[in-house]
Amino acid sequence: FLILHQMSCLDIFALLYFPATSALASGKSDVDLEQADPDQEASSGADEELSKIEIAQVSTCIAIASVITSFGQRLGGPSAALPVSTFLTVCLATFAPQKWAKSLRSTGEVLGTALLYIFFATAGAPGMAIAGSVRTSLLPLGLYLLLLYGIHGSLLVLCRRLLKNTRHYCVVLPQRLLVASSASIGGPATAAALASSNGWNSLITPSLLVGNLGYAVATFIGVAFYSTARSIIG
Repeated sequence: FLILHQMSCLDIFALLYFPATSALASGKSDVDLEQADPDQEASSGADEELSKIEIAQVSTCIAIASVITSFGQRLGGPSAALPVSTFLTVCLATFAPQKWAKSLRSTGEVLGTALLYIFFATAGAPGMAIAGSVRTSLLPLGLYLLLLYGIHGSLLVLCRRLLKNTRHYCVVLPQRLLVASSASIGGPATAAALASSNGWNSLITPSLLVGNLGYAVATFIGVAFYSTARSIIG
């Protein structure tokens, strides 16, 4: 029930956060637009070829996901299956041959998006059943999330102000900060969607990498923190 309560509060804050992020991103051009590759148009045909989804690619993606999930369960057990599976996925995405990975990119995006929608639906389905109990925990969880979002935003503003007049100013451009923020709050899917919807093509791949790296690192830290706190509290 605690997980459902937390997800319900997160959804409420997300209804405010993501529209605000989209509004701040509106009208801003890609950070690398002025340095666009002159051969970009020539490569668009290749991208169209990669966008074709065939049954062989679907089968390959499902097989890879099944194998990673199986290894995650065997190596991590019931308590660490998720972080181990996440770690294996990040390793595969990082070290796999680029040509082979590109051939599966479009299919993986379509399957991943569809499964993400199913996850959202199943996560929100029990909400009405626990509506009464959610009201009792809304205030403490809401205050916690308000503090969390406040610290997150304050750090972004602080980094921008500290680096604004330095040679590293390009690191804290609004586009990069917004994508990094979306990756931190919503994960790689929301960050990539933000970059794609605003035409920030140079930030799509970094948003996916940062989001997945966050999953890989933060999941282990979260599990370790929970285990430590549980052993201390008893």
